Amino acid sequence: MLNSTRRAGHSYAVLGGRLGETAYPGLVLFVVFVALVCGGGTRQGLWSDALAQIVSLPLLAVAFSRLRLANPSELRLALLLVFTVVLVPCLQLIPLPPQVWTILPGRAEVAEAYKAAGMSLPVLPISLEPLTTLRSLLSLLPAIAVFLGVLSLREEGEFRWLLLLIFFVAMAGAGLALMQLVGGVDSPLRFYNVTNLFRGVGLFANSNHQAAFFYAVIPYAAIWASLSRHSPRDRRIFHLTFSAIVLVAIAIGLPATLSRFGVLLGLVAGFCSIPLVAGLVPTAERGRIIRVAAIATAVALLLAFQFGFVGLAERISETVSGRDLRGPLVSITMKAAKEYFPFGSGIGTFTPVYQRFEPLQNLQEAYVNRAHNDWVESWLEGGLVGAVIISVLVATYLFLAYRSWRPAHRNLRLVAYGRAGSICVGLLLIHSIFDYPLRTTALMVMVAISVAFMLRVHVVNQRPV
Repeated sequence: MLNSTRRAGHSYAVLGGRLGETAYPGLVLFVVFVALVCGGGTRQGLWSDALAQIVSLPLLAVAFSRLRLANPSELRLALLLVFTVVLVPCLQLIPLPPQVWTILPGRAEVAEAYKAAGMSLPVLPISLEPLTTLRSLLSLLPAIAVFLGVLSLREEGEFRWLLLLIFFVAMAGAGLALMQLVGGVDSPLRFYNVTNLFRGVGLFANSNHQAAFFYAVIPYAAIWASLSRHSPRDRRIFHLTFSAIVLVAIAIGLPATLSRFGVLLGLVAGFCSIPLVAGLVPTAERGRIIRVAAIATAVALLLAFQFGFVGLAERISETVSGRDLRGPLVSITMKAAKEYFPFGSGIGTFTPVYQRFEPLQNLQEAYVNRAHNDWVESWLEGGLVGAVIISVLVATYLFLAYRSWRPAHRNLRLVAYGRAGSICVGLLLIHSIFDYPLRTTALMVMVAISVAFMLRVHVVNQRPV
C-alpha cells in the first residue's frame, strides 16, 4: 500500500513537471504579449503599464527559480545585469537626514520652502520626487521578468514562438497605423489621450516609438527565413513567405508614422540585416541573398515614398528650418544637469526640473515631458552614478555584441538570435540620442529579449567543446 502511494505521488510529480514545462513558455509569451500591446505609453500612472507590471510578477518568480536550478553561472550574469539596472533608482530612494540632503546641489530651494512654511526639515532621499522614482523603478518589472524568462527557456522552438508573437504584433501595429490615418484625428483607434493625431501611432502613444518597434523587428524578420535552411522545402518556403509578409507590412507601416529617424534607422536595419543573413547561409547562396536584399530594399524605398513621402518631407523641412525643438530642449536639460551634478535630480523627475529652467520665450502650447535625448536626460536624473552605470551597460552590450558576431563554432541558429538582438539594441541606443524610445515598456521588453539572446550566445560559447 505504501509503495503504491509513493508510485502515485511520483507519477503526479512527473505529470506536474511536464505541465510546468508546457505552461512556462506560454507564461513568457503572455507577459510579452501584454507588454507589447499595453506598454506603448510614456506617461506614468497609466493603467496599461500597471497591468504589464502586475502580470510580470508571476513570471519573475518562476523564471528566477528555473534559472537558479538550471545554470548557476548564467544566473550570476543575469542578476549582475539586473542589479546594475536597478541600482540608481534604489540608491536615490534611500532616506537621508536633513544634514545630508540639504547640502546636495539643487536642494536649497526645497529646504527654503520648508523653512518658509515653518516646518522642520524631514528625512528625504536624493530624488526630488520619490514617488515618481519608485514608479520608474516599478516600470522595469516587465523587462526584468521577460529578460529572466527568455534566459530560462529550454528549447529553441520556444524562441520561434516568441518571434512569431512579435511579428504578429508588428503586423497588427502596421495595419492599425494605416487605419488611424484613414480615420483622421478623431479615430477611435488611437488608444492614448495624449498622442500624435496626424500620424500613425499604432499601439503606441508616440509615432516615433511605433517606428522604433518596427525597425527593431526587421533583423528578426530577416533571420526568420534562414532558421529553417535545413528543414524540408515546404517549411523553408513558408518561412521565406512569412518573413517577406512581415517586412512588407513594416515597409508600409514605418512611413505612416512620419518618424524621420525611425524611417532612417529602418533603412539602416535593412542594410545591417544583409551581412546578418549572409552569415547564416552557405557561401554559394550569399550572392542570391544579397540580390534579394537589394531588391527588397528598393521595394521598401518605393513603399516609403508611396505612403509617407509628403509627410516625411514636411517633417524634414522642420529640422532644416530650425523649427524643431530638440536642440533647445537638450541645451536646457544640460544646463539643469550641471545644476544637480553629481547626484542628479532623481529618475523620472525631468518634467518639474525642466519647468524650473525653461526660459519664458520657450513656453509653448505643447507639453514638454522629455528631453528628446535620453542620454542627456539620464545624466540630469541619474547624475555621475547614472552616467557610470550607463557606461557599464553600454560596454556590456558592446562585449556581448562582439561575442555574438565572432565566427560561430556552435549552434548557428542561436547565434542568429544573438546577432539580430545586437542590431536591435544598437539601433535603439542610437535613436535615444534624438528621442526616448527606452522609456516605454514595450521597447524595454524588446531590449530585454535581445540582451537575453546575446547573453545565451555568450554562455554557450564559454562552455568547453
